[in-house]
Amino acid sequence: MDLIPVAATPAPFPMTSTELHQLWFAQSRSAGWVFDSDWHDPAIDALCEACVHGDNVWPAGERLGAVRADAGVSLGETLADIDGLAVVLPGLPIDILHRAVSLGWADRMMAPVPAVFDPLTGLVSVDYLRTRMGEIYRAAEVAGRSVSTGHALVVVRVDLTGRTGWDRITPLILSGDAMRTVFDGGQTLARLADHMAVALTDREQLLARRVQLLTGLVTDRLARADRTAGPGPRVWIERLPDSLPAATDLIGELSR
Repeated sequence: MDLIPVAATPAPFPMTSTELHQLWFAQSRSAGWVFDSDWHDPAIDALCEACVHGDNVWPAGERLGAVRADAGVSLGETLADIDGLAVVLPGLPIDILHRAVSLGWADRMMAPVPAVFDPLTGLVSVDYLRTRMGEIYRAAEVAGRSVSTGHALVVVRVDLTGRTGWDRITPLILSGDAMRTVFDGGQTLARLADHMAVALTDREQLLARRVQLLTGLVTDRLARADRTAGPGPRVWIERLPDSLPAATDLIGELSR
């Protein structure tokens, strides 16, 4: 088992994690970080918490490195941002934190690339959905508008109570086919879990009508395929939050 280096900051630190978060973010922006939504992440919060409480910063640093790699941030830019943290937090074990962040970044970059499409349902993966959402949020930030005014999630939830084996995946296969029929204009259709799929789509005038049509198609196809009666599918429009981290949290909640 690899030993995790213990790299703690002096404690107690005369600042809350929220205050440190704000100072670090201000430093990052002044140093040229372009997109605000790319910077904020729960890994940032974890590292700030470790710093102000004098805890070992290695795990949070490694986690942040992986997050930056996922977002396509270069290692150089990632480490430069850590240097910004050292500016507002004297006494930070910068060398060890650089190693932790670099290791997390490298491990994620060397990891196998997940499949984009689920072969059974034809829906894209959660990772690809997060990538598309990141692109949409960055575009909205540049344009100075809210994502929720132009985009929404259409959620399809099927009931899998009492199902086992192949019967657990059949409802989502049928639902995916219905989603491709209704959303055929380049929308992102993703599988979140065995019981849940979403469409990332424009918030257009016909959206409510599309949802109504999708509900009917999914209900009809499941009824034709099932020999047992059970709760029907739920289909609804989910409003997207105004920030990318909140949207990422929303995807995690829907996946449960």
